[in-house]
Amino acid sequence: MTTARLIALDQILFVLVAAAWAATAGFALTGLRQPAAAGRRTRLIAAASCAAAIVVTALRVAVTAGLAGAGWWFVAEKVTLALPLVVVPALVSAAVSLPRLLRGTATGSPSDFPAGIPADIPAGIPAGSARIVAFPLLVTAYGAVAGIACAVVISYPVTAGGAAAVLALFAVASAATWRLLGPARSPRHAWQAAGTCVLALALALTIGGGWPSGHLHSEHDAGGHDAGGRGVSVDLLRGPAPAAAGGPAGARERIRRFTLTAQPATVRLPSGGAAEAWSFNGQVPGPVLRVRQGDLVEVVLRNRLPVRESAEQAGTGQGVTIHWHGYDVPAAEDGVPGVTQDAVWPGQTHVYRFRAEDAGTYWYHSHQNSSVAVPRGLFGLLVVDPATPVPESEDHVLALHTFGSRPTLSVDGAAPSDLLTHLPLPPGARTRLRVVNTDTQPVVLGLSGAPYRIAAVDGGDVPGATDLDGARLHLAAGGRYDLTFTVPSGPVLLTAGNRPALLVNGPATPPPAAGPVVDITRYGTPAALPARFDRFDRETTWVLDKTLAVSGGLPRLAQTVNGKAWPNIPTPVVRQGETVRIRVVNRGTDTHPMHPHGHHVRILSRNGVPATGLPMDTFDVAPGEVWEVALVADNPGVWMSHCHDLAHAAQGMEFHLAYEGVTTPYDMTNGNHPA
Repeated sequence: MTTARLIALDQILFVLVAAAWAATAGFALTGLRQPAAAGRRTRLIAAASCAAAIVVTALRVAVTAGLAGAGWWFVAEKVTLALPLVVVPALVSAAVSLPRLLRGTATGSPSDFPAGIPADIPAGIPAGSARIVAFPLLVTAYGAVAGIACAVVISYPVTAGGAAAVLALFAVASAATWRLLGPARSPRHAWQAAGTCVLALALALTIGGGWPSGHLHSEHDAGGHDAGGRGVSVDLLRGPAPAAAGGPAGARERIRRFTLTAQPATVRLPSGGAAEAWSFNGQVPGPVLRVRQGDLVEVVLRNRLPVRESAEQAGTGQGVTIHWHGYDVPAAEDGVPGVTQDAVWPGQTHVYRFRAEDAGTYWYHSHQNSSVAVPRGLFGLLVVDPATPVPESEDHVLALHTFGSRPTLSVDGAAPSDLLTHLPLPPGARTRLRVVNTDTQPVVLGLSGAPYRIAAVDGGDVPGATDLDGARLHLAAGGRYDLTFTVPSGPVLLTAGNRPALLVNGPATPPPAAGPVVDITRYGTPAALPARFDRFDRETTWVLDKTLAVSGGLPRLAQTVNGKAWPNIPTPVVRQGETVRIRVVNRGTDTHPMHPHGHHVRILSRNGVPATGLPMDTFDVAPGEVWEVALVADNPGVWMSHCHDLAHAAQGMEFHLAYEGVTTPYDMTNGNHPA
């Protein structure tokens, strides 16, 4: 069974375990309150429920053992806390409560029983049976519920505060139950018990809450990155001035200037649907920026989106920035509000400048309120043609994007279509399709009608790319594949998900590709990794999950990294020149396309299986997966790293990677909102 299935099964089981033990305790208490025959029947039901609870508890132990084989990250809170809290009292219940439930009933004096339990119960169970029979069952139920709390509150790593909170609640609930199941007491004692429980809950929340606080950059301040404001400001890490135009030897010097104006637009789809959008230059997607390797790229961003009219929002409106997704620009050009600049508000402008040193397929999008802005259309494509032209004579860029619930395709910057798009090409032509997934969900591509190759991944060429015939491709949200093939005499069909998206020639359409999905981490020829990867200067682990954490200033169910949500996730701090091994563990049930800004990372392994070493900037970590990637700290700055399911980023799954000695003057004031 895969790790993802074990995670899902574990989540089902910990609910079942809690429900089974709670039901058992409820039946047992009811049976003790009923007289004679009715009580015996109920207690037999309780016995059967107890047996079932023991079975599902044993199953949960077995599933945990299976998860342990995938790594400690998946079981830490289970092994140290959740399972002991339910297994130990479950054993007591099996040894003490179960035999008595099977045997009979009770007698005793009225003072031996708690309120509500009659003293005329026939013989079988001794006096004080409520404590003997029901207490172990109730404590086991508390332990099972604590297991759910561990999964929701603690996750990984197990913190002392979180563990103390769970243990405190468990202990107080158990103590109160012991007291309440004892001989009947005056109402005053009941109120005392209730008050004790409330105080314990408050104490547990105070201890375990440990709700981290602080402003955006507090974590990496502690790492020395902003010590005393004596470092280099990220503002100084800008692209070259226009006078510095030029590039690799032999490249023609030129400056490519563009203006992108954010403004409202209406997207009209061929099927008849329409959507109000935000656009660059009135078109969605924005213009394809096509430059040549060595060019100096200068982009003026103008914000012409409307100012909001409500009194509290007057003068603000929708801010905009431009982030160059996958392009490793200087830090000040990265376009992240609150980190590398302030958001550009309606009526304002901002200039980005960088040298196009790396050829390949990239895209750009606003990073201000990106979970809203990108789905609404504030994105476009960036292609850097190599100084030496590609061998393909046909070269087209394709943007996959979903408006509302309608998946669309845009070819070469044309208006998006939610119907099959036709692209006539001359038979025999060598063709490159640059496919960009601008959505927040992964997509499975299929190309049928001709053998093809994945010539490039995330802008980088794939060494030793081989022909694929009928195979399908998993493309991460934000990721890019360059697909190359020779146009046959017949049609070629590109599918995106279950939808026919692009037909090259026609009118007949070949059957959609239905072959296996290619493991991109093992495609091509294994690259010889640099000798510097023989030993890493730093190692770090990002454990992805969905747990209770402080996000947006309030405790809520958030997308977390190492148990915390933005802006409370500790910032990894590196020194320039260091090599960093990053282990990314997904112990949740959502897929997370992780996107470190400013760097491509080399993929070292996936689930322990060595990879070819492809450089990528957006990689999908599926539930239960463990990826190891290598990063070279060769681009100083303060860099955002986040899940490119932008809703997940908005729910907390984003943080920084900071270089020692680099500071930023920006923060979350002034309306900056990177997710």
